[in-house]
Amino acid sequence: MYAITGVTGHVGRAVAFHLQEQNVPFKAVVRNTARAEELAAEGLISVVAELRDTQALANAFADVDGVFVMTPPLLEAENPLEDHMLMLQALTEAIRIANPSKIVYLSSVGAQHQDGTGAIRKLHDMEQAFEKLNVPTVSIRAAWFMENFTGNMAAVRESGKLMSFISPTSKSIPMVSAKDIGRLAAQLLQEGWTGHRVVEFSGPCTYSCDDVAMVLEYLMATNVSAVPVPEDEYPSAYLSFGFTQSAAALMAEMNRGFNSDHIGFAGNGCESIQGETLLEDCLKRYIL
Repeated sequence: MYAITGVTGHVGRAVAFHLQEQNVPFKAVVRNTARAEELAAEGLISVVAELRDTQALANAFADVDGVFVMTPPLLEAENPLEDHMLMLQALTEAIRIANPSKIVYLSSVGAQHQDGTGAIRKLHDMEQAFEKLNVPTVSIRAAWFMENFTGNMAAVRESGKLMSFISPTSKSIPMVSAKDIGRLAAQLLQEGWTGHRVVEFSGPCTYSCDDVAMVLEYLMATNVSAVPVPEDEYPSAYLSFGFTQSAAALMAEMNRGFNSDHIGFAGNGCESIQGETLLEDCLKRYIL
């Protein structure tokens, strides 16, 4: 039996799907009773534990063979880094109490850096905290999610413009699908190892935003071009998405980190694995 957090998101759901495919038992750790009841209606075992509730998490993690941990982006929080640190404190103490056999957790490309990564900083903090645990762990440092482009498909179709925070739009970066991350996490949960591992995980190709626009143009059968968002407009763009001031600033700093090549894979001392899903195969599932 495994415990899976974040099952309502792209990655957590993918982890659950791959475990289900293999008939591997797991329980979903969710934040409220309503969501637990929805999952129960789907035939899934679930347990309610808010990510700041140490005892509830310890109960959820007790008597399992491994735990998959991912934390929310906290883009609605007034201070995302402080809120995330509270979650980390509860998670690490719960893991010490429950003492599961292993921890697999979602981190990010660039998490080796303490500064200059914006929203990724909280995942650096997670790596630092989990490496102090006396439990085998593996950090999945995932590349830029292909699914990051799916939130405004209707607007892209209507306007023919894909907003790009990567500048120039021809700049290629590693990308990966949530489906592949879920497959890797499910596989790692069923492995045995000692100590702390770091896996840098990308897809089979690098892509630019121009490439994304080309794929969308083909899938939508309409003209699509990538349009760069000016750097000084990053914060206001994120504010328009409903992010808090602090979250918008962190996202802006993260994009500057990608554009300057500060955010990238570390290489030395890390395992390197590639997923199999191509960008066109990922995005076609979201075309209206």
